[in-house]
Parts: sequence; structure tokens; C-alpha cells
Amino acid sequence: MNLENSTSFVLRYGSVIGIIIVAMGLMAHLADISHSDTMMTAGILIIVLTPFAGMLVSFTSLSVNRERAYAVIALILIAITVIGMVVAFLLV
Repeated sequence: MNLENSTSFVLRYGSVIGIIIVAMGLMAHLADISHSDTMMTAGILIIVLTPFAGMLVSFTSLSVNRERAYAVIALILIAITVIGMVVAFLLV
């Protein structure tokens, strides 16, 4: 499992899919089709969560390749991100 290829794949295609869904939601909104807000929200959520998915893929790749020090750093970043998301969810 190649770290650079797998991480760039997730980041590239996650962003593209999110942008396409947001664009479809925008077109649905302009055409006055129902649930366009849901489509745009889903697209934005995909765009926001894509870097988190990239961290998960990086952690997995580093673990498989036995790069323990970097895998621990990636795991710490994942933990900080999850804690931040939980705190933000609880504050809203």
C-alpha cells in the first residue's frame, strides 16, 4: 500500500465527488426541485470529511508499512480531530 498514492486518491476523488454533489444540489435548487438543500449539505459534508478520510488512509498505510512513529503521529491527529468534532457537536 503506497502512502502517497492512496492518500492522494482519497483526497482527489473525495473533493471531486463533493463538488459534483454540491453542483447538482445547486442546479436542483435553481430548478426548484425539492431536497436540494439536503444534496448541497451532503456535498459540503463530503468535502469537509475528505481530509479526515485522508488521515485514516494515511494511518492505515503507515501501519501496514510498519512505520510506527508516523502511524502514532497520524493516530494522534485522528484523535485530536475526533475530539474537536465531538466538542463542536456538543457545543452546538
